[in-house]
Amino acid sequence: MKYFVLLFVLLFISKANAQHSFEGVVFVDGNNNGLFDGEERKLPNVLVSNGRDVVSTNEKGEYKISTIKDNLVFIVKPTGYISKLDSTNKVQFYVQAFSGKRRQKHNFPLYENVENDDFNVALLGDVQVDVMDDIYHVGKLVTEELVDTKPDFIVPLGDLSFDNLEIFEPLSETLGLVGSPIFYVIGNHDLDFKEETLERRDESYEKIFGPSYYAFEYGNELFLVLNNIYPKENRGYEGRIDENQLTFIKNVIQHKNKAHKAIKIFMHIPLEEVVNSDELVHSLKSFQDVFIASGHTHTQYHMYHERKDLPPIHELISGAVCGSWWQGPHDIRGIPFAMMDDGTPKGYWNMQVNGNEHNLSYKVSGANDNKQMNIWVPETNEWDTALNVLNHSYVYANVFAADNDTEVMISFKENEWLPMQKYKGVSPELVRFYTLQELGRYEGQKLSKNPKPKVVSKHLWRIEIPNNLDKKAYLIKIQAKNEKLQLNVKGNRVLWVR
Repeated sequence: MKYFVLLFVLLFISKANAQHSFEGVVFVDGNNNGLFDGEERKLPNVLVSNGRDVVSTNEKGEYKISTIKDNLVFIVKPTGYISKLDSTNKVQFYVQAFSGKRRQKHNFPLYENVENDDFNVALLGDVQVDVMDDIYHVGKLVTEELVDTKPDFIVPLGDLSFDNLEIFEPLSETLGLVGSPIFYVIGNHDLDFKEETLERRDESYEKIFGPSYYAFEYGNELFLVLNNIYPKENRGYEGRIDENQLTFIKNVIQHKNKAHKAIKIFMHIPLEEVVNSDELVHSLKSFQDVFIASGHTHTQYHMYHERKDLPPIHELISGAVCGSWWQGPHDIRGIPFAMMDDGTPKGYWNMQVNGNEHNLSYKVSGANDNKQMNIWVPETNEWDTALNVLNHSYVYANVFAADNDTEVMISFKENEWLPMQKYKGVSPELVRFYTLQELGRYEGQKLSKNPKPKVVSKHLWRIEIPNNLDKKAYLIKIQAKNEKLQLNVKGNRVLWVR
């Protein structure tokens, strides 16, 4: 009797500890029906992951992987292929795996995708929509512009919503109209705080957009999309990459570091605000060229993170499509001015990849491509004199895409160029907006008010107006150059000396 009891206990323990597995093939769906029909070509060397472990399909295109409760199973998109796009152009490269069955089957269909080594990516900092009004703004400022240029793919960099998770679907419909594949990133405002279990706070996001972290290849490039939002009690969070994700990163790199010498990473919170950033940086040691695009701050700037015996990591903190949370007075089209906290007009970035290099350019929404700086000069008004108090004898240049090493020059007279000085201060345009708001100029509009500006812009230059200028009108010219960033932009402004 004791023998049978012991045998029963051992069998129960064995059953409880038995791993759930997921298996199938990765294949080229030649007849476009989403099903593996037996004769279709199977793809070897495609990576499949459960969010921690990573396996590669064998020469027959077969894979087998254990499942992790609440995790999706997904493939790492290989160069030259792509998963099916849904009606809103989200890439369907994943499947819900854990259903209680110990052994499940799923075949991943792929489709041939023409990819060059030269391609364009649209990077969208915090879109942060909350109501349908914001969705309409995104349609006008992003969709209607990108549909003409049609980037090869789009990456919204987190904070897709402003805690209203029901807005996910209208947002994906609006961005999907561009017609480009979209790879989404999760942000802190995309967590479901109704979930009591911290580990489940990304479930609402995953139901619409898929895994909150993953990897893919495009052209000759390897990309990582990370979830660095680590939930804490109540509505708290910190910038952190959890252990499963760190293991996933290590495993992907182990499979791909021989094929790639560069890696590009998309995540929401900037690296300097991630508490275990050293672990991520260490995992990237096999790559000479590391680029990160992030968001979160509603300002934009470049960071260069030093590494021992390796080139620094270049990070672009990419601002916000929504500017300052869709705040402020509305223009004639009903769109809030919503200038970012550093004085940058709302917009998005284009990343042009050319072989082993990439070039970043900023696009102000609703403006021409050559709108690359705001130039501020004093203006003494005779009719509306309220803003004359803001005048002082400097010219300011807010160069949206610049970094600290950018050279900014100004010409008051033809062919006479003077250097402008980097200035640590608040953008004068923001001060103007706030002053008008405090004067009650926008009280006829329903608006979300801007707070008093205090953020120091990281791309602001100024010069004192020479006191030997004759009293007349001048066409001043400003040029900003940075060879490292491939930046060469110009701006003009009329200055009256009176």
